[in-house]
Amino acid sequence: MDFSAKSTTDLYSGREADRSWIDLCSTSLSPRGKDIADIGCGGGIYTFVFASLRAKSVVGVDKSGPYIRTANAILNKPTNVYFVVGDALSTGLDSNAYDLVFERALVHHLSKKEQILNVEEASRILRKDGILAVQDRTFEDVLDDDPRHWIRSILFRCFPELYEFERARRPSEGEYQKILDSSSLRSQSPIKFSELRKSYTCLSELKQEIRTRKGKSILFELTDDQLEFYCEELEKASVGKSLEEIDQWTLWLAKAH
Repeated sequence: MDFSAKSTTDLYSGREADRSWIDLCSTSLSPRGKDIADIGCGGGIYTFVFASLRAKSVVGVDKSGPYIRTANAILNKPTNVYFVVGDALSTGLDSNAYDLVFERALVHHLSKKEQILNVEEASRILRKDGILAVQDRTFEDVLDDDPRHWIRSILFRCFPELYEFERARRPSEGEYQKILDSSSLRSQSPIKFSELRKSYTCLSELKQEIRTRKGKSILFELTDDQLEFYCEELEKASVGKSLEEIDQWTLWLAKAH
């Protein structure tokens, strides 16, 4: 997937964070009164949540110019929120300037070497006692077979070859923990949780998101015909199920000295 392509600009925006994530953020990250950097922010879905939770300031950073231009053009954007183009390995942000660095669904797009460099960059911009919070899906999360995760499970049932695609790009919980343990940060025990991505009003709405590949880079590994087959299988499996897309996640935390 080309995140810088104009055609993909709207694929990581236009969705609200679930209340369960907001509650987790409030209790585990305590954003109120903090200066926050949201690295790999996409369209700013979670950037705006931090602002709503009364962060002092929030900067969203993404390497995609189209995403950043679209986010900065949002009407009634809070005055304490702004967006800049920057790389996860070199954000261009000031050193020792942030109380919280947040990264959601970012590290699985980075190689192991890049993950190490990304942690070093986060360490650079964090203030003393600041927190790096990294939320991503591990390969163990991908394998999770909780019935609530049926929308994702059907995808792998239809295309089991995607397991190898995920194995190649997803960090394991222990591997990424070792990166944090080896850094200048003081790592904490990771948090496992399920997050409601979206509730659909009808099956047609779900199918439309699948067809447009909205918010799921993995779907760019499939052809349009394969996506249609996936939609057909989702319809068969949806009988008696709630149209809620719920995924398993891991949240790593590490504190700056």
